[in-house]
Amino acid sequence: MSDKRVAVVGYGRIGATHAENLARRVRGVQLVAVTTSNEERAIEARRLLGDVAVYADLDTLLAREELDAVVIASSTSAHVDNVVRCAAAGLPIFCEKPLALNLSDCDRAIGAVEKAGVPLMMGHVRQFDAGHVEAKRAIEAGAIGQPLVIRAISGDVDPPPPSFANPAVSGGLILDAMYHDLYISRWLMADEVIRVYTEGDALVDAAVGAVGDVDNAVVSLRFSRGMMGTMFVSRTTRYGHDLRIEVIGDEGAVQIGHFRHTPVRVLDRKGVHHDMAQTTPERLGEALFTELQVFADCLMEGADPPVTGRDSRATVAVGLAATQSMHQQTPVHL
Repeated sequence: MSDKRVAVVGYGRIGATHAENLARRVRGVQLVAVTTSNEERAIEARRLLGDVAVYADLDTLLAREELDAVVIASSTSAHVDNVVRCAAAGLPIFCEKPLALNLSDCDRAIGAVEKAGVPLMMGHVRQFDAGHVEAKRAIEAGAIGQPLVIRAISGDVDPPPPSFANPAVSGGLILDAMYHDLYISRWLMADEVIRVYTEGDALVDAAVGAVGDVDNAVVSLRFSRGMMGTMFVSRTTRYGHDLRIEVIGDEGAVQIGHFRHTPVRVLDRKGVHHDMAQTTPERLGEALFTELQVFADCLMEGADPPVTGRDSRATVAVGLAATQSMHQQTPVHL
């Protein structure tokens, strides 16, 4: 069976990571093209990826390449239009989260892929991280009894540029950065969120606040079976890229996360020191590869993807409700 010809739409930070994995590690696929309108990134793509075409936009890509699938890693605000156009071209799609910035656009994208009869897999990367997979197995095996509470911390070292932080582009802190915690909480707890309450503010970066976003937020969750959750998300965890989750049950608890990037500690008169992951690719690099390999396997086997557009829609609904709660300063029911 010949390798599937795949292109990456959007060669930004996550698009570059996906492109390198497709070019060098993922079995069963051949990376043939990427898109970017940024000339510096185009030069970088040609230097790092070798014999791979670089196009300025999706229309040119679709007109010039014979493709078997696409990986959409463009800006969040462009996801839905790119999904619709690729679905109309009959292409299986892997799309970075979230599917869209509102529920009507989620429905438009889902409708387009269902009408075209093409698979759509969402980039829910933590579902493919070894720690989260093992925690899910332990919970399902009854190791902690009945889950009661989930707690999460998700932090980036520095805020993004205001142009990205703008909620019209990224969806805002909660929909952009807390999205991962919201979907993984639904997955680990095997339940849906029915109520949220949010506190958030631009406590550190005035430029983020000036475009209508916040840099730190806390969301309280209530699940349909009575379980509870607390999510903390930050753009300003200066010490490193901090990802931690704990699920507490009536017979025990399971914790996910680590601080050390490399298994080395230095001990001296001043104390104990170690490094820490600074970016998502550093912390979740193997999971970013694994999810693309799963997508490639689905292409080769004709199997349904494990994470669909409807999974993203459900998460977007929670993120939108949490954002609404923050602005209205009142609990919001889903």
